[in-house]
Formats: sequence, structure tokens, C-alpha cells
Amino acid sequence: MTRLGIRRRFYCFLFHNPELRDELFATSYVVPQRILAGIRSTLFIYCLAVLISNLAVNVAHGAGWNWAAYFTTLTFFGITLYYGFASYTTIAYAWKQQKIRTDGVATLVDSESASQSPPLSDIGEGYIKNSMPREIAQTQPPSLAHQVALASQWILYESFTCFAPLVSLIYWALLFPTQNDILDSGLDTWMGVSMHALNSVLMLCEVGVFAKTPYRYSHFWILFVFLALYLGLAYFMVGVYGFYVYPFFDSRYFGGYIALICLLIIDIIAVVWVIMLMVHRLRDGLYPRWLLKRQRSTVF
Repeated sequence: MTRLGIRRRFYCFLFHNPELRDELFATSYVVPQRILAGIRSTLFIYCLAVLISNLAVNVAHGAGWNWAAYFTTLTFFGITLYYGFASYTTIAYAWKQQKIRTDGVATLVDSESASQSPPLSDIGEGYIKNSMPREIAQTQPPSLAHQVALASQWILYESFTCFAPLVSLIYWALLFPTQNDILDSGLDTWMGVSMHALNSVLMLCEVGVFAKTPYRYSHFWILFVFLALYLGLAYFMVGVYGFYVYPFFDSRYFGGYIALICLLIIDIIAVVWVIMLMVHRLRDGLYPRWLLKRQRSTVF
């Protein structure tokens, strides 16, 4: 594919994708707009505080050099980025809707002002824009930065809703039982619970309550690329520092079973992906029916 073809596909994905619009990323089926903006902003600040605290503790203990090599850290970093983009899109959409409601719709030109209006040759672009209805004036094409923010939120949403259960499962089932002293202080407990348990809670809240973001089976290759890049990072740490991020990557103990472990992780991700697809189809089918039924009950 040529460079021009890639640019065209990227442009079409951002500006001609019917699913890449504010209503699907900045609204909720059940949570009001302002409350949703406040929740996502608060969660972004909280996740950022956890991430910074975890980095500070690792640097203080001389482990800052391998802090970004852990899958848990990268997953929580993705969650933090997701809430950063989600906060921006939700607040921007809420502000836009509020401005439309408060300003109302401007009239074009009434009969009294028509006689005092300047000649057509003197009417500039600003006069015409200010004279048209507010809803029409605001139907300008979105900026590139805004569409990139929506696309980033979409990718991060699909990745973190799959990776968060994987992190919780591997940590609490395999790693925590062998490291009983890992949560030896209140700060460690707070960070450990936030990064290994709260991540899955946030995933459930986003999928079931906060988000209307669609899930597409054709995006699974993105997760596969993320996993392949992380595997490269893990063995980069081995080659450069002689450091195994997780014990099941150590060929001295697991030998040829490492490939089977990697395939098992991919299978778990695939199962979670299929479950998420079904959950999203169920959610996007039941919530609209419930809202329609609720509207009819309030009318009659």
C-alpha cells in the first residue's frame, strides 16, 4: 500500500466513520452528561495519582529502571490515558450541548431588520454565520485533533477492557500467592489493589454503566500487536539487563513451555474478547429498549 493510500484510509477512518462520533464516546445510556464528565475526570485524576505514586515508590527503591517493563504498569497507564481522552471528549461534548441549550436558535433576519440590513455585496462571512441558526452554525467539521482523541479513546477502551481482567487473573491467581510480602505497607496495599483489582472494577463500570463505545471484532488485531510489542519489550529487558519481568518468561525454568504460555495468554484474551463482543451487543440492544419503554411510560 502506498503512502498516499495509507493517508486516505486514515483520513476516511477519522472523518467518514459513522461510529467515530461524540454520541458514542461522550455519553452514557444511564448517567447524565455532567455527572459522567465529573466521574471520568475524577477517575483520571485518581489513576494519574496511583501511577505517579507507583513510579515514585519504585524510583525510591532503585527499581525505576524497570518500572515501565511490567504489563500491569503499561495496562494501568493505558487506563489512565483512556480516562484522560474520555474526560476531554465528555467535557467538550457537554460544553457544546450546554451552549446550544443556553443560546437557543438565532433567527435569520426579521422583517423589521431586513429593511435596515446592508446590501448583499456588503454582507460578509461573519454576518451570515451570526445570522444563521446556532445548530447550523455549529455543524462545522470536527478538527483532526478531536477525531484522533476519539479514535485513541476507542482503541484504549477495547484494549483496557480486555487486558484488565487478564492482569487481575494472572496477578491474584499466579503471582500474589508466591509473593506474600508484596503488600507490606498501606501505600503498597493501596497501589496493589488499585492496579490489580480496581482496574477490573473500572472495566465493569465502563462497559455496563458509563460507556456507549462500540466493540468491533475486526479490531482484535490491535490487541495482538500490543501483545507482540510487549513480548518484544520483555525479551529486550532480558537481552539488555538480564532481567525477567515475569518468572514464566524465564527459559531456565520453563524451557519450551514459554511458547505454550504465550499461546495460552492469547487464548485467554481471545475468550475475553468474544465475551466482550457478546456483552456489548446485549448492552446496545437492551438499553435502548429500556430507555424507549421508560419514555413511553412517562408520556402516558
